[in-house]
Amino acid sequence: MFIYDAQVLTMFNNLFNPENSFWEFMTNMTNVLFVGLIWLICCIPIITIGASTTALYDYTLKMADNREGYVLKSFFRSFKDNFIKSTLLWILMLLGAGFLVVDGYICLRMGTPFGKFLFFAIAAIGIMYIIICIYIFPVLAFFQVNIKEGVKNACIMGVGSLPITVLIIIILAMGGLIIYTAPYLIFALGSFAAYVSSFCFLSVFRKFVNIVEADGK
Repeated sequence: MFIYDAQVLTMFNNLFNPENSFWEFMTNMTNVLFVGLIWLICCIPIITIGASTTALYDYTLKMADNREGYVLKSFFRSFKDNFIKSTLLWILMLLGAGFLVVDGYICLRMGTPFGKFLFFAIAAIGIMYIIICIYIFPVLAFFQVNIKEGVKNACIMGVGSLPITVLIIIILAMGGLIIYTAPYLIFALGSFAAYVSSFCFLSVFRKFVNIVEADGK
C-alpha cells in the first residue's frame, strides 16, 4: 500500500512539475500565441510590419535555440534596435515587389516572343526576390547586420540551402493559406509558422556561422 501511494505521489508531482515536458510545451505555445498577438498589433500601422516581423523572429529564433526570455522585453528590444533598417527594408521590399509585378504584366501584354522571354527573366528574378524576402528579417534578427550585409547573407544562405528554403516556403505558404481561409487566426498561425520555420532558419544560420569560422582559421 505504501509503495502504491508513493508511486501515485510521484506521478502527481511529475504531472505538476513546471519542468515537465508537457508544461514546457504548453508554456511555449502560450508564448507563441502571446508574441503573435503583439506582432499583429505592431503590424497594424502597416509601415511597422518590417520591424514587427524582425522582432517576432528574434523571439522565435531564441525559442528554437532555448534562449527565450520575457516576451514583451525581448520583442520590444528587438523592435527598437532594428526599427530603422527593418522599416527601410520593408518599404524597399514593397517597391521592389511592385516593380516586378508591373514589369511582368507589361511583358505579358506585349504578346511577343521577346516579351515572353523578358517575363520569364523577371519571374526568375522574382523567385530570388522571394527567397531574399523570406530570409531577410530572420537574418536581421539573428546576425544584427546592416541592410547590405543582410541582403547579401539572405541571398547566399537562401540559395545555398535550397532544400531547407523550399521547406520554409512550404511552411509559410501553408500558414498563409490557412490564414486566408480563417483570417481571425492570423496572430496564432503567423507566429506559429514563424516558430516552426525558425528551427529551419536556425539550422541554416548555424551552418553558415560554422563555414565562416572555418574559413577564418
